[in-house]
Amino acid sequence: MANYAVYLAIASVLSVLLPCGFHAIGSMLAAEYASQDNPAMLRAYIGYGQKLIFGTGLLVAGSAILLFSIWPDSQLHKYGLISTFAVPSAVAMALIYFNSSILIGLQHPFAGQLPDMLLRPLLVILVTVLFAGFVPDIETWTFLLAATCIFWVTASLLWLSLRRHSGSGPVDPASFKKEKKKWWQIAPSWALITLLWDYFIEIQILLASLLFASFEIALLHICFRIRQLAGFGMKALYSLLMPKVFAANAIENDSEAQGLIRLSSRVAFVYALAAWTAVALAGPFLLGLFGEQFRQGHEILMIIMATLPIRALFGPAPAVLGMKRNQNRVLQILVLALFVSIAVLIATHQSVGLTAVAIGYLAAGVVSTLLMWFSARQKTGINCAAWA
Repeated sequence: MANYAVYLAIASVLSVLLPCGFHAIGSMLAAEYASQDNPAMLRAYIGYGQKLIFGTGLLVAGSAILLFSIWPDSQLHKYGLISTFAVPSAVAMALIYFNSSILIGLQHPFAGQLPDMLLRPLLVILVTVLFAGFVPDIETWTFLLAATCIFWVTASLLWLSLRRHSGSGPVDPASFKKEKKKWWQIAPSWALITLLWDYFIEIQILLASLLFASFEIALLHICFRIRQLAGFGMKALYSLLMPKVFAANAIENDSEAQGLIRLSSRVAFVYALAAWTAVALAGPFLLGLFGEQFRQGHEILMIIMATLPIRALFGPAPAVLGMKRNQNRVLQILVLALFVSIAVLIATHQSVGLTAVAIGYLAAGVVSTLLMWFSARQKTGINCAAWA
């Protein structure tokens, strides 16, 4: 489980970097091109983004082969073996997130999210049960190979779904050149923003793998995955309303955009409180499914889960800042939050152990959420909070 946690963290971090931010702005641009009735430019954006992912994937694969041919592997975790499967998985994950973002922007949220949020977890559970029942001495590479195949199955299904909904027709070369310049102006900063916002968990696991042994990493992985599963519900709620916000913003209908943001914040906050309460009650049972010794992680789990209602209360400020082209402010805040988590981890890990990771994660979440909300009000005049 510890090796799988490190594998998933590496693959997730790479999957954000490979598209260079094109997946992060996909929903916004898809909604914009759809509202402007410009299917040809949408199709051009999709093709360009997919080719970019494959190109950067080959570059990272070559770099990994060179690195581990000259660098001795770690004795604590098998980074070389793990990277063999993490890199191709990262390419598949990048395609999943890119294609999904386009479908969500086109207001097909179920087509965009069900393969990754429902089918992939079910396949992981099925494979795990089969291995547990029929493969008594499973090797790390066997499970990582199965996980990689599952990612590619999911990516293929999303690609097929996107083909049915994407635009067609020739694109004007001059218009494409102009739009491509705009893409590269806003996309790269969103790669780092998405990494530090949506994949902060993976960064915490990688940092913890440098300090803690396998059991602690496995426990941390379980706590963070429960938090991530709870977060999927809030993400799904936002995916239903945020494309409409982007569309309203594209036609400069600020009053409608403000109303939709207020609605999404309130619904997300109610959901977040319900999710936190459910995990508070069911947490010991969920952790106990992995072994009695994992029950000791309930306190860590609840500290990590506290970030969910805090984020929901102050609303989708990062998306609002990005919508108004203030993504650099978002990036600055998230870099600060990362340093906060690292500082807390370094200062407290010897005294409180693994709890230091959870405390650092919560501290970073509070700092980033408050600063995002304040910046959104200052820069755009929009109050994203649930009480607005």
